Amino acid sequence: MEPIKRFLYWLLDGTRGGPTRVRLLSILSRRPMNLHQLALSAKLDYSTAEHHIRLLEKHSIVECTGAGYGKLYFVSDSPAIHDYIKEKLEGEGFYENKKTGPNKIR
Repeated sequence: MEPIKRFLYWLLDGTRGGPTRVRLLSILSRRPMNLHQLALSAKLDYSTAEHHIRLLEKHSIVECTGAGYGKLYFVSDSPAIHDYIKEKLEGEGFYENKKTGPNKIR
């Protein structure tokens, strides 16, 4: 297993916050959002969303543009990260098909 995939597996599957991070990545894979929008969309406290986004940003899984309140977050452009996240979201039932719209099985 590639080191990046091993790390993503640990971060998204092997930790207590993994399911929350997957949910945030699922939302961000649809469109960039600021922290407030992301927290509302994920039905999380702002501080919880901020904690998980900061962790994902620290490890270059999520990137941002802008500053202050309008700072937008989006999934990194790395092909390895995109592939793993797409696999994970499909397996979790979060993958969005562009023809049929959001597909959330839960």
